[in-house]
Amino acid sequence: MLTDHPIDRRWLVRNFNGNKVLFVSDLHLGFDVEWFGRGLWTTKPNWSIEIIRNLRNDILKIRPTHLIICGDLEHHFRIRKKKNEENHILIPEDVQSTILHEFRSKILEIPDLNIFLVQGENDISIYQELAETCKILPSEGTPLFNNQLGVFHGNISPFKEIVFTSEIILGHLHPEIELKDDLQIRHKYPVFLRLSTPREDLFTLFHFPFELEEIGMVDLVPITILPTYNHFLSGYVVNIIGGGKRRHKSYPILRPILHHSDTRIQMTDGIELGLLIDL
Repeated sequence: MLTDHPIDRRWLVRNFNGNKVLFVSDLHLGFDVEWFGRGLWTTKPNWSIEIIRNLRNDILKIRPTHLIICGDLEHHFRIRKKKNEENHILIPEDVQSTILHEFRSKILEIPDLNIFLVQGENDISIYQELAETCKILPSEGTPLFNNQLGVFHGNISPFKEIVFTSEIILGHLHPEIELKDDLQIRHKYPVFLRLSTPREDLFTLFHFPFELEEIGMVDLVPITILPTYNHFLSGYVVNIIGGGKRRHKSYPILRPILHHSDTRIQMTDGIELGLLIDL
């Protein structure tokens, strides 16, 4: 049966030691400001507030014990000042205070919810305001739930302890695929990237030195890269070889994952599209 609202689940739910954990990533609250530099301006962060309210609705439906935001809760953007030089433009104070008030009233006041915030490269000021009410994790991540989960953002290599966890979840990439219809019209869709890889490969990927007892660790560890929870933002198109070379260079530690033979694609409505190399 068709509905007016297509399913778009940009979140992941896992259970660890009896804990129901909801994962989202890359909300980029305050991204509304960026449009000012592109000729469009709204005096209020209406889109960011909509994202917060959507997250609250998902939390109330799922009823998790834990919420983990895998980096880039907030947003700042860059404008080119001179050649090879960038200037960081931060969220204005009035916009930041509005977002903080909305996040506190809609998310932090949900009872019996433990919130973990992984710091992304865009998280600068809002995280400092939330440090007393949320558990802040570094970009390099940390093992959780007795090493069952390793979570990090993805902009830099994780701590070595992440490699020894039972499952790894991260964000940062904003993965999406691009498909053409019969009229050659391009359509982009956010997706989850999933693969299982030997732990030994992760040592090579993240340039960790091997200890003697770690050589030959061929048991597989599942990895999931989350899509951006922000439905206003685009992402990195993973099924176009050679496309967006500039952006490709901005994801150095994730590049081998994109070329992994076992990387699979799942749409946000749950449809499995198979292997990335076959798209």
